[in-house]
Amino acid sequence: MSSPDYGTVRHGNDPTRPPLDWFVYMRHNHSADATQRNIKYDIGFFKRWLNDEFDWIIYEDDDQRTIEEKRDEYGSEVLRHESESDWTTGGDKQPENLSIDDARDYFHALAANPNYSGASEEGNVKTIRQFYDFCLKRGHSLFTDSGNPIELAIDEGADKIIGSTSSRNPKIIAVDEMADYIQAFQHPLWEAITALMAKTTIRRGVITNVDLQDIYLDHPACTWDVHKNLRHKERPFLYVPSAPEEGALWEERGRVPTASNKTSVDRTIPLDEEMVDLLLRWLAVHPGTLESDTPLFTSVSDHWGQRIHPQTVAQKIRGHSEELGYWYEAYDDDNINPHYFRHWATSTIDERLEAASTGAHATTTKLLRGDEEDTMDNYTHWSDDRIERYLDVSPKFYD
Repeated sequence: MSSPDYGTVRHGNDPTRPPLDWFVYMRHNHSADATQRNIKYDIGFFKRWLNDEFDWIIYEDDDQRTIEEKRDEYGSEVLRHESESDWTTGGDKQPENLSIDDARDYFHALAANPNYSGASEEGNVKTIRQFYDFCLKRGHSLFTDSGNPIELAIDEGADKIIGSTSSRNPKIIAVDEMADYIQAFQHPLWEAITALMAKTTIRRGVITNVDLQDIYLDHPACTWDVHKNLRHKERPFLYVPSAPEEGALWEERGRVPTASNKTSVDRTIPLDEEMVDLLLRWLAVHPGTLESDTPLFTSVSDHWGQRIHPQTVAQKIRGHSEELGYWYEAYDDDNINPHYFRHWATSTIDERLEAASTGAHATTTKLLRGDEEDTMDNYTHWSDDRIERYLDVSPKFYD
């Protein structure tokens, strides 16, 4: 039996550590390193709030030296917090005892934190909400009667307390500049990966989880069986499922569950001739057998021949950007990182379709991105005219 401070669970092993630490280990032990760091940071902030241990708050028992240090570091920010509504906990709050009002106070703490932006606040709320949801689903004995206070507070509109996510506004480089960037890799794997992201808006998760069955290239050497959503295509297409899971094949294919495709609809995306050529060039040196369940993109360095990992994609692109002068500082919108290509492709294609001036994405761009609400997926599809128009405006990097 676990210590009463740890509780028990109906599903799985009893926790051997306090609930927050248990959640971090059980839920994210196999997550990507970057994800683990973010989760631990979010949980750490929550713990500091529970214990009243913020270094940017002036507490009643702070001595004069501590107060001066805090004022020197945070200036008017720490003074503003002195006069804000009282959302401190007294240092004796436990996560299993959190009420809806407590959750609302926590949102106020997030909003007041001078180190956080709106996006950081929303990310933290998402993590703590996941913590409570995980404990409830696993049947943790300390949480079975409490519900999810974060979710309940959000249902009552408390999420309006925190800042809204600020949209990224990266500088969109010219097509010929992007062509130089892609060609400078001088390797068929990385040229194919970056060109595919720059032409289609797909995310890094798709690069990681796509198999050969998800791509139809209309070439005599490509004899694998394709996904049913591609079997009637008469020209090259990429299939992007809303999630990379297909029952038991999830584990068999070694897909990466943390590398989500992040779309609510299944997508098919036309591929232009240049993209097909780049993929065929890569497949000519692909280290695996070309079968349906073979990963399209595999590592050619560490873990040679295995499905490429999201972290490998991020590190390679960052290193390339640093080398070419497209990396500035952490979190700079102008950094060319994997997500930059989604913004770049969206902006470039919208402009070529003369949609940018309307303030909304073109329907073709929405189909590429998988924007379900806007495209009404049940009714809007790739007509022959729309395919031809997209292929005509798709950016070319090797002209």
